[in-house]
This record gives sequence, structure tokens and C-alpha cells, in this order.
Amino acid sequence: MARTNKKLSKSAISKACTRHNFFLQICWNYERMQAAGYAYAMVPVIKELYDDNDERCRNLERHMQFYNTHPGASAVIFGADVALEEGYEPEMGDNLKVALMGPLAGIGDTVQAVLVTPPFNILAASLAVEGSWLAPVMATLPILVLFFLRWPLFTFGYKRSVNVIEDVSGSSGFDKLQVAASILGMTVVGGFVPSMLQSLVIKWRPGVTLEGDSGVIEGVSDIQKTLDAILPHMLPILLVAFCYWLIKVKKVTPLKTLLTLFVLMFIVGALGVI
Repeated sequence: MARTNKKLSKSAISKACTRHNFFLQICWNYERMQAAGYAYAMVPVIKELYDDNDERCRNLERHMQFYNTHPGASAVIFGADVALEEGYEPEMGDNLKVALMGPLAGIGDTVQAVLVTPPFNILAASLAVEGSWLAPVMATLPILVLFFLRWPLFTFGYKRSVNVIEDVSGSSGFDKLQVAASILGMTVVGGFVPSMLQSLVIKWRPGVTLEGDSGVIEGVSDIQKTLDAILPHMLPILLVAFCYWLIKVKKVTPLKTLLTLFVLMFIVGALGVI
């Protein structure tokens, strides 16, 4: 008999979880992406559930199908899939992977790339400018936190099993989280714009020479003070608006936008304006 009809041991579950969290990205390729790492992580589970090598190979081959999602969010999918494998429901597990890898990829990318990483990196950059040793700590901290969150996420998926589909698709909570993460992330990044571009000031002061009884007097028109009186941090705001206009309205690629900024800053820097 191929099936052992046994419940998975804690050791097998722990090994599978650890393999997934550390090695999901091994042998990543453009044909099947994370499939090899996923199958490798499933080996301890398949070994305990089946006692025939041919059956083990057939089941592992199922997990070599195309798979790609956010590595952290994948822990939820993998945990639920392990529970379904334990219940000998392989087809349901395969369908679960297909159904969830897209939505959870969007959630995971938003949380990591918008909500968590940018604020910490901006803070780390500010500390680095000041020469603080906390800069690399701040840059590394979110990476470590998000990585170690994979273990509780796996446990959540394992306990919820197939019900995790309802948690993702049947509830608007995840959609609200994604929207809230985007809004909060953009707000935090926007708040750092003036502080990161505080050196962007107009230094050029056109002089006016006047002749009087006391000799020659040079009058100076301070353009930067005039701009700050109208709207503080006007230049950083206008610069960000200019980049937004290029990317969103004119459909200029981010790389070309950066090159445009480089050329623009080089010119005004050479002229001594900024």
C-alpha cells in the first residue's frame, strides 16, 4: 500500500516549514520559478505520507508545476498545502496553490515593498548621513522581521487548511490591508521627501549694484526665502510632482526619469543655481 495513513510528525512538519522558508528560491528559473524549492520543501511530508518510492516521485512531480508568489506570503499557502497533503487531498492542494499565489503575491509585495521597507531604508539613509552605526541596523531590521514572520504564517496556513481560501478571497480584510498599506507607505515616504531633499535650495542671488554717498552697495535678492514664504519646501514638492508627471502622464520609464534628473541636476549644479 502506497499510503501510510499516518498523521505527520512534528519533525516532518518542522523540517518542511524550515526548508520552505530558507530554500523556496533555490533553483529559481524562468520556466517554473519557485517550483523546485517548493518541491524540495515538501519532501519530508511526502516521505512520511507514502511508503512507495514511485508514489513519492509522482507526488513530488506534482509540486514541480509552475509556482510563483511572494516568498513570505507563500508560507501561508505552503502551510495549508501541507495540511491538505496530510489529509490525502492532493488535487485540492494543487488548486489552492493556483488560487492563492496571485492574490497573496500582491499582498506580500505591497506590505514589504511599500509599507515596511521604504520607511526603514529612508531612516537608515538619514542615520548614515549622520554617521550613526544604527544605519545598517535599521536597514536590516525589516528584512529579519519579515523573514521570521514566515513561521507563524506557516502555522496559520496549516491550521486553517482549505479555509485559508475564504480568508483571502471571501473577506475584504486583505483588500483593505493592501489599500491601507499602500496609503500609509506613500504617506510615510512623502513625509520624508522634504527632509531628504532639504539641501535642494536656490543659492543663486542676483546682485544689484547701487551707487550712493557711502560708496557702492550690493543689493541681494534671496529667491529661496521668497519661495519658502510662499510655500515651505516648494522645490522638493515640485521635483516630486515633475517625476510623477513624467512617469504617469508622459509614460516615461523610471530609468529615463532618473537620467533626466541627473542631467538636470548636473546643469543647474554647474551653473551654481542649486
